[in-house]
Amino acid sequence: MLQWRRRHWIPPAALCVGQMAHGISWILLLVLATQRPFVLGLPALGWLHLVALGWLTMTALAVLIHVIPTFTEVPWWGERMARTSLLFYGVGVTALVTAFWIRSVDALPWAGSLVALALVGYLIPAGRTLMAAFAQARLEAAIARALSIMLACLFVTALIGVGLAWALAGRGEASLLSYGPPIHASFGLIGWLTVLIMGVSTRTVRPITGAGSRHPWAHITAGALEICGLVAIAAGVALGAPLMQWIGLIGVFVGALVYVGDLADVLQRASVAHRPPQAFLAVGALWLVAGLGLSVGALAGEPWGAAALYLLLIGWIGQMMNGHLHHIGVRLIATMARGDDDETRPDELLVPALSWASFGLFQAAVAAGGLALMFSGRQLLTAAALAGLVGWIAMGTNVVIATRRARQQQLPPASPTTISLLLASTCDCG
Repeated sequence: MLQWRRRHWIPPAALCVGQMAHGISWILLLVLATQRPFVLGLPALGWLHLVALGWLTMTALAVLIHVIPTFTEVPWWGERMARTSLLFYGVGVTALVTAFWIRSVDALPWAGSLVALALVGYLIPAGRTLMAAFAQARLEAAIARALSIMLACLFVTALIGVGLAWALAGRGEASLLSYGPPIHASFGLIGWLTVLIMGVSTRTVRPITGAGSRHPWAHITAGALEICGLVAIAAGVALGAPLMQWIGLIGVFVGALVYVGDLADVLQRASVAHRPPQAFLAVGALWLVAGLGLSVGALAGEPWGAAALYLLLIGWIGQMMNGHLHHIGVRLIATMARGDDDETRPDELLVPALSWASFGLFQAAVAAGGLALMFSGRQLLTAAALAGLVGWIAMGTNVVIATRRARQQQLPPASPTTISLLLASTCDCG
């Protein structure tokens, strides 16, 4: 029986909330795609924040509970505070998404402020822990500084977001609405989520593939280019200087290419037989390049901004998250059932057919959604939402099967009959 009350190395409740947000996002996208007239208004912003905050950031913050002390070799200061803040963060995100969805402009500032306060409750102990790591050995101190920069970008994203929420409600600086959104999005997408994934994956890619980077300078160069490019983009937007924006975007693009090239080298040397997580990482890198390519077009005047945002969120960051879920998430399930010293491999618990089905469906959802937003195709967006929802159901079913198999002392192969019985009883979580 699972020991649910034991403190686990990654908070399982936060991962579950993140995955619930992931699933609901496809349902809301389906509603958006079928509404008439088809417009990207406040409800679309609600969907965007559900994905960015409810799914991706909630998952990232949960994983950092393990990453921060493991990567820096410094124990948490105030770990209980950090874990508890995730509860209030989830409440705040729910309120914010609901306010956007029902077009309650007056509720936006309060919901946004709750999200920001919850993040402060997380960032204070995280910051104290990372500061202690500054005195560690050279490598651990460098990692602590990098994580501090990422969390600072998250804080800046939240502050700008709160300012925008108050401005939308008519109680803040109205001029912020003209230049704030692209800066807000850039800090969240590049400085927080992109740099975080690039940094964390340098460690997680080894257990996923069995190989590591042969070029230690690559992730340092990529991260530095992303941050410098972000600063140039933000300054260019604030100052109304297109040249600075171009320089910044080119820097971000080059940093991404350095990262993708290094990851490709690692993946082609992969020796781990469990391929679905590796496939998610590979295609996520391709969506990163595609999303930035559309961003270049958007800066040049093409109406591709929404499509670029979709590819970067759902394609790049989302598929990297899915890849890690198929490895780290399943490892968490195994240790919850069998103890922290368990070494069960994810491929012993997952059903390959379901892993590959969810992989294919998610890629169809990314491609169809990107094309729909480029060409205003309602039917394509509907297809993307349906593919994403079915892919999420397939992935969730796989997780249920993995959980049940992890509880067993023996791990017999999952026959078609067994899979059918488990599919029929996925609502039984006891």
